[in-house]
Amino acid sequence: MKGLIEPVNYELTQLNDHHNISRSEQLKDAILNSLPSQIAVLDSNGIILAVNESWIAFSKENSQLQTTGQQFIGMNYLEVCQKSNGPFSEEAAEAFKGILAVLEGTLPSFTLEYPCHAPSKQRWFLMKVNPLPDFEGAVVSHSDISERKAIDQMKNEFISVASHELKTPITSLKGIVHILQLSFEKKMKGEVGKLLSTMDIQLNKLTKIIGDLLVVNTIPGKKIYLYNEKFNFKNLVKETVQNIKNISPLHFFSVNENESVYFVGDRFRLEQVITNLLTNAVKYSPQSNQVIINSIVKDEAILFSVQDFGTGIEKENTFKIFEKFYRAKTGFALGGLGLGLFISLEIVKAHKGNLWVESEPGKGSTFYFSLPLNT
Repeated sequence: MKGLIEPVNYELTQLNDHHNISRSEQLKDAILNSLPSQIAVLDSNGIILAVNESWIAFSKENSQLQTTGQQFIGMNYLEVCQKSNGPFSEEAAEAFKGILAVLEGTLPSFTLEYPCHAPSKQRWFLMKVNPLPDFEGAVVSHSDISERKAIDQMKNEFISVASHELKTPITSLKGIVHILQLSFEKKMKGEVGKLLSTMDIQLNKLTKIIGDLLVVNTIPGKKIYLYNEKFNFKNLVKETVQNIKNISPLHFFSVNENESVYFVGDRFRLEQVITNLLTNAVKYSPQSNQVIINSIVKDEAILFSVQDFGTGIEKENTFKIFEKFYRAKTGFALGGLGLGLFISLEIVKAHKGNLWVESEPGKGSTFYFSLPLNT
């Protein structure tokens, strides 16, 4: 009897396993097909294992051939990117490198914004590549970001126009200050002289900031030009913190460490970065008045940090905050255009450094930047 039952149990187990596998496949397909992005699942060699309906629909829309999901299965997506020789071959080559790096485990993930313009419609897409567990492949998604790019373009145009319009009154103000300084050169003493000098310095800074907006936001790919000089970074930190103290008397700024070190770089631009980090610490910690600053030398680099105990940042937004025009959502109204951290990152990158944040919602944020020593 036992000999008769065992084959039956085996068959039932096989049927049950087959049923579970079938349900698992159906569930996977249902999840993939519910997503609006075009998605492909690759194996460790870059061969397509599965695509969703959005991928197939997009292919049909942009090709005169009637394609099916099975036509993509078995295709090597790495080879498709590598052999691309059309108008967007540079982007395809970059995609190839990024996907390969994720598959090989040298990159934790990869993103790329790229154009995909057809004669009838101009589009932009965001590619995201994330690894499968144990580096057994990757998931590639393409999301249409054309609407966001169009909004960014409108914002860029607004910033360009506003910057140009601001230059004229600022130039006039500088002229008036200069005339006053010349007219009262011998008579100016005490507070009046200091105020005019301070006004002139601040107008110069505002002029440079407007120049940055024009460069960074209206001329794609152009790098920030640096006016390098050798200076004591400790003094820069001390002076900048003092300036912020003067305009934020309700906050307590504690400089725990501030090592003396000479650095060759653009002093004004780095002051912009430190000022932006300090003002953000104040802005995003309305219920806490403590800000901690550190500036040390570590691994042949300056490591600067600003810690606040405010609202904090959600993990998924820790990269978005460095994008142009992005502003963190909080429970209180804030001013600004969302350019401060973007410009700060560009300045630090121009000095061959890095800028990042560590944060936990409700417990505050610590912003860091590192600058390799070059003296």
